[in-house]
Amino acid sequence: MKKIVLLTMVVIATLSLTAQDGPYEKLLPEIPQTPYATKTFATRDTTAFMLDIYLPEKQNEQHACLLYVHGGGFIGGERTESMSYIAAPLMKEGFVIISIDYRLGLANQSHYGIISGMKNYQHAIEMAAEDLLEATHYILDSLLVIGHCTINPNNIITCGSSAGAITVLQADYFLHNDAPFVVRLPDTFQYAGILSFAGGIFSTHGKVKYRNGAPAPTLFCHGMDDHLVPYGKIQLFHIGMFGSDAIVKQFEKYDYPYHIRRYEKLGHEVAARHVYDLEVVTDFIQQFVFEKQRLQIDEKQYNPAIQHHALGSYKIKDLKKFK
Repeated sequence: MKKIVLLTMVVIATLSLTAQDGPYEKLLPEIPQTPYATKTFATRDTTAFMLDIYLPEKQNEQHACLLYVHGGGFIGGERTESMSYIAAPLMKEGFVIISIDYRLGLANQSHYGIISGMKNYQHAIEMAAEDLLEATHYILDSLLVIGHCTINPNNIITCGSSAGAITVLQADYFLHNDAPFVVRLPDTFQYAGILSFAGGIFSTHGKVKYRNGAPAPTLFCHGMDDHLVPYGKIQLFHIGMFGSDAIVKQFEKYDYPYHIRRYEKLGHEVAARHVYDLEVVTDFIQQFVFEKQRLQIDEKQYNPAIQHHALGSYKIKDLKKFK
């Protein structure tokens, strides 16, 4: 596999993110989006879980689908999150975009410490991953033809921010390890790519290992000072949360394709880069998914225009501040 290591820091000239009305100032143009259709993909305890479908005027030749999972600390968030910013430019690139609900397993919990809340945290992640895999099953079963578009089941790409990034990584991890629930997908199914913005994997078997085949090519974007979703790892015996840096070590060891962007002097702010760094998203998909290049790209990013926000220093126990 071809490996590219960027040893020098790259100063990226992008719009700054500053604190205003929440974690970030909305500097990009907000383009309201109306879904082509909204469907129920699962019902849990009488609650319907929905997905929104956005269709391009003209599909790309790969008939690719971007399956988006919102953030919110498994406490809040909704499937419309970020659609005003990312749907329009990605639909111009010919992508079908589907954004989903999932169960918010920490919404009614009061313990968030890595020890006292371990079971709650684990359960929340597992429920979200199960819902993503169930939504994927629904797409394969019912949505491969939608409106004037078709979806190639070999070109379904998942993208997530924060809790959503954990969810997309965890779902792919469960596809290659025993899941604690029934996975209703063909044994041969594989996501074409994973886009993770400040994500990680919860493991009860020590460091992350993909026991049943290789993971999907993955883009990791993570702040090196992130303590909410750890950039490295938080581990107690064989149980732990493994962030991008820890996962990439396994990708490198086993020659899996990946691209990691390590943001220096930033914490959880990087969870918002899926909105601002769309070029790295489209470049990754072109190289790793469409062209199937087997690359390992490791780069550091330093951008003084991205201003630090208090959220960037939060830890898991600080999630209670959102209640």
